Amino acid sequence: MNTIDWPEVNCLIEALEMLVSKHRSILADTSIDEDTRSDHANDLAYVEILLHKYQQVRDQVAAAQ
Repeated sequence: MNTIDWPEVNCLIEALEMLVSKHRSILADTSIDEDTRSDHANDLAYVEILLHKYQQVRDQVAAAQ
Protein backbone atom coordinates (compact mmCIF):
# COMPACT_ATOMS: atom_id res chain seq x y z
CA MET A 1 0.00 0.00 0.00
CA ASN A 2 1.33 3.43 -0.94
CA THR A 3 1.62 6.06 1.73
CA ILE A 4 1.28 9.78 1.30
CA ASP A 5 4.45 11.82 1.77
CA TRP A 6 5.00 15.23 3.36
CA PRO A 7 5.04 17.42 0.20
CA GLU A 8 2.00 15.66 -1.23
CA VAL A 9 -0.13 16.05 1.90
CA ASN A 10 0.85 19.71 2.26
CA CYS A 11 -0.05 20.36 -1.38
CA LEU A 12 -3.46 18.78 -0.82
CA ILE A 13 -4.02 20.85 2.32
CA GLU A 14 -3.09 24.05 0.51
CA ALA A 15 -5.49 23.27 -2.33
CA LEU A 16 -8.30 22.43 0.10
CA GLU A 17 -7.68 25.65 2.04
CA MET A 18 -8.03 27.61 -1.21
CA LEU A 19 -11.32 25.83 -1.95
CA VAL A 20 -12.61 26.65 1.52
CA SER A 21 -11.71 30.29 0.95
CA LYS A 22 -13.39 30.29 -2.48
CA HIS A 23 -16.64 28.81 -1.16
CA ARG A 24 -16.71 31.18 1.83
CA SER A 25 -16.19 34.12 -0.50
CA ILE A 26 -19.04 33.01 -2.73
CA LEU A 27 -21.30 32.44 0.27
CA ALA A 28 -20.53 35.97 1.53
CA ASP A 29 -22.15 37.36 -1.62
CA THR A 30 -25.69 38.30 -0.62
CA SER A 31 -26.85 38.42 -4.23
CA ILE A 32 -26.54 34.68 -4.97
CA ASP A 33 -29.72 32.65 -5.25
CA GLU A 34 -30.71 29.94 -2.77
CA ASP A 35 -29.80 27.04 -5.10
CA THR A 36 -26.31 28.43 -5.61
CA ARG A 37 -25.97 29.12 -1.89
CA SER A 38 -27.05 25.58 -1.06
CA ASP A 39 -24.64 24.05 -3.58
CA HIS A 40 -21.70 26.04 -2.24
CA ALA A 41 -22.63 25.40 1.39
CA ASN A 42 -22.70 21.66 0.71
CA ASP A 43 -19.41 21.82 -1.19
CA LEU A 44 -17.86 23.85 1.63
CA ALA A 45 -18.92 21.31 4.23
CA TYR A 46 -17.42 18.45 2.22
CA VAL A 47 -14.17 20.32 1.56
CA GLU A 48 -13.84 21.14 5.28
CA ILE A 49 -14.24 17.45 6.11
CA LEU A 50 -11.50 16.56 3.63
CA LEU A 51 -9.29 19.36 4.93
CA HIS A 52 -9.60 18.08 8.49
CA LYS A 53 -8.82 14.53 7.33
CA TYR A 54 -5.65 15.59 5.52
CA GLN A 55 -4.55 17.77 8.44
CA GLN A 56 -4.74 14.62 10.56
CA VAL A 57 -2.77 12.71 7.93
CA ARG A 58 -0.15 15.48 7.93
CA ASP A 59 0.14 15.18 11.69
CA GLN A 60 0.59 11.42 11.40
CA VAL A 61 3.25 11.83 8.70
CA ALA A 62 5.08 14.37 10.85
CA ALA A 63 4.97 12.06 13.86
CA ALA A 64 6.36 9.17 11.79
CA GLN A 65 9.40 11.14 10.63
